[in-house]
Formats: sequence, structure tokens, C-alpha cells
Amino acid sequence: MLDLSHIPSQQQQTTILYATGNFQTWSKPRNAKFIEIFCLGAGGGGGHSLTSAAGTTGGGSGASGGIVRGLIPAFLLPDTIYIQVGKGGAGAITSGGTGGSGGISYIALQPLTSEQTLVCKSSTTVAGGGTNTSAGTAPTISVVALSVFGNLGLFTAIAGVAGSSAGANTGTNGSNTSALGTTLVTGGGGGGGKTASVFGAGGSIISASAILTTQVNGGVTAGQNGADGYGTLQPFCGTGGAGGAGITTGAGGRGGDGWYGCGGGGAGGGSTASKAGNGGDGLVIITVIT
Repeated sequence: MLDLSHIPSQQQQTTILYATGNFQTWSKPRNAKFIEIFCLGAGGGGGHSLTSAAGTTGGGSGASGGIVRGLIPAFLLPDTIYIQVGKGGAGAITSGGTGGSGGISYIALQPLTSEQTLVCKSSTTVAGGGTNTSAGTAPTISVVALSVFGNLGLFTAIAGVAGSSAGANTGTNGSNTSALGTTLVTGGGGGGGKTASVFGAGGSIISASAILTTQVNGGVTAGQNGADGYGTLQPFCGTGGAGGAGITTGAGGRGGDGWYGCGGGGAGGGSTASKAGNGGDGLVIITVIT
């Protein structure tokens, strides 16, 4: 007869924690043997062009959040842990505005963000928001060894990705980005530029994957909005928002909003203000193995 008394069962209990702006508590259930953690940071917001009747660029898109995932023996953790999920950066709404940074997600033994209390954090720096010309800066990959209580388990850190650059003031298109290229989440698409007589399309999120089969299209007609990003929880992956199209006179297209952890699209160039896409909030998923 096989002795199965020391092999964990296949029973699982999964909790998804969303961004609230505050620390939340999670309680370890009885009979837990291992705790699996998936910690995703928030995406940065898209940038807004300098409005002008003449030539102007689009807005750059926001970067994606970083990811940390790990496995910890449950008996090494206290009964209650604290989670703060990063909030997505707001898309810029004024001429020349920079998108808000995407917040870092934290898992800690106290409601504090100091390394001495942390099990892990999604990245070392925040996901940058797009500017009036440039892509948002990718967050620096989390150094798991610095999170003191991360040493209780086995962790893997995954870098976030930068946003996409905007179309130039010659009326060129915003830059595209690829889904599932190097990581599970993406930045947004760049906004299209414009001149007094020519406009550029917004950047799209392109995927050749059999999982994310639908392209997220940037605006293609004058002043058209970029589409919002989308994704799936099983398997976990998603996209940023697409860029808005430029327009010769009037408000450029709005940038699309990013999915969880993904960057917002840049606003299209125009003569009056528009809005860039918001970065997606972070997410923390905790699974208990009993």
C-alpha cells in the first residue's frame, strides 16, 4: 500500500486581491501546507502631446508592471499577512502632460513597505508613465533577496516592459508593441503625431499568439480613439491600451486603457486637449495548497 500521508493534496483555495489604495489583510486557512503567490504591479498611464495647430507629436504610452511569483511553506508564515496592490497610473489630460506612474504591489508581514517587513514586491521602481514624446520607463526588476522574508520561499522575478514611443510631429504613426513577446503583460501603444495637414495613426498591440488572438487597434481615422487592452486570468496574460490617432484640427484620439498590470495608450496629437489611457491596476493572487 502506498504511503501518501506526506504528499500535499490537490485541493486549492485561490484568493484574488484588487487595488484599493490601502493595505488589505489575508488570513492563512487551517491545514495549509504551501502558499503560492503571484504579485503583479500596476501599469503607467499614457502621455499627452503638446497641443498645436502646427506639427506636434503624439503621446508616449505607459510601461507595464513587474511580476514576482513564489512558493512558501505555510508553517513559516504568520496567520495574517498584508497586501497592498498597486494602482494604475492616470492618463494625462493636459497639453504636454505625463502619465501617472503605476504603483508597486507589496506583500508583507506588517502594513509597511520597508524591505525588512516584505515577503516580496512586484518591482524595485514604479512603471513609468508616458510623456509628450517618449515611452514610459520600464520598472526595475525586483531584487527578491532584499525582501527579507522572501528568503522563506522560492521566488522568481520578471521585469516589466517599457511603453511605446509616440509618432513624430511629421504626422507619423505611433509605435506598436507586441503581446506575449517577453512577458505576460505589455505597455501601451504610442499616440499618432500630426502636422497642419497630415495625421498619423495610433500604435496597436499586436499578437501572434494562439492565446491573445485579437489585435488591440490604435486609432486609424483622424482623431479616432485607441482600443482598450484586454486579457485572461487563465492563463494569465494581457495587453496595454492602443494609441489614439492624431488629427490636424481638434482633439486627438484618446489612448486606450490598459488591462491589469499593463500600460495606457498615448493620446493622439491635436490642436486641443484629449486624454491618454489609464494604466491597469496591479493584482495579487494567492493560492493555498492543502
